[in-house]
Amino acid sequence: MGTSQLRLVLIGCGGIMNLHAKNLALLKDEVKVVACVDVVKSRADEFAARFNCSSYSDPVKATSETRPDAAIIAVPPNAHVFEEELLEYGVNLFIEKPVAMDLETAQRILRKIEKTGVINSVGYMWRYLDVVQAARKELSDPSTIGMIYGQYVWAANFPPGHWWLKKSASGGQIIEQVTHTIDLIRYFAGEAETVYAKLEKRLSTDPNIDVEDSSVIMIKHRSGVVSTVVATWKSTNTMQETFVRIFGRNLVVDLVGHQRKAVFYRNNRVEDVRSVVDPYLEELKVFFQAVRLGSQEGILSPYSDAYKTLELTVKANMSHQLGRMVEV
Repeated sequence: MGTSQLRLVLIGCGGIMNLHAKNLALLKDEVKVVACVDVVKSRADEFAARFNCSSYSDPVKATSETRPDAAIIAVPPNAHVFEEELLEYGVNLFIEKPVAMDLETAQRILRKIEKTGVINSVGYMWRYLDVVQAARKELSDPSTIGMIYGQYVWAANFPPGHWWLKKSASGGQIIEQVTHTIDLIRYFAGEAETVYAKLEKRLSTDPNIDVEDSSVIMIKHRSGVVSTVVATWKSTNTMQETFVRIFGRNLVVDLVGHQRKAVFYRNNRVEDVRSVVDPYLEELKVFFQAVRLGSQEGILSPYSDAYKTLELTVKANMSHQLGRMVEV
């Protein structure tokens, strides 16, 4: 696409998009934001003022009128209903996880992506950490991994009525948040064969909240690896830990994404390695480079792969609903 600035539309002006906006300011010589979109027009206006661009409440109208090269999409899981229309304009897509709340919607978008051939990436940023890539070099073969333990323990502080606290909007903690942990487990253990999950609401006393807050997920991978994930969003603010612990042959590795570090436990020494990269910035840089080159090479989480993470989290919810193990 040459060396001129890429034209970019931002869709969903809140939450994680604030972080992306800061990184876009660092990449201002490479990209130009031409429109900001949010269903709450005042939020779109606020973002548009930061980038001196147009604001919209309709992503399709924004795309049709500004004809961007790419879009960054960060909307609630149940709002992924417009990507098919955007793809009619050939726009390349960077989509924040999860890619949808249900598999039917994600399948339609995936088919359209494959049909149009646009560059696509999904925001599973932990894959872009240099310490994760270092661990991959040593644990690239799942046959050398025995088991993986993942944890997502958090103390949420949402205002009453927030969409995240409604399962019909967020899909629950597993689909919306623990997806990061499960995606990283998939990255090392490979695809799942079966999943069994118990998701309970035991810590929250608000009757208006229907998102479970105490979850245990057990996964058998086709590679033979077994993995377990525990999660809550109702911990105390003094106990918030998110990590993936991989038990390999003569090596145990802790991947601590939020702290951007890895700990390598070897037989005679322990190595605490800190990342030197910002994974949120890295994933955008890789995406923009892919758009310029017209090649998916370098993108670590294409939509087709992110779909498999969504499938596993959806099937975990299904397992709880059915009260039995579910094939993936």
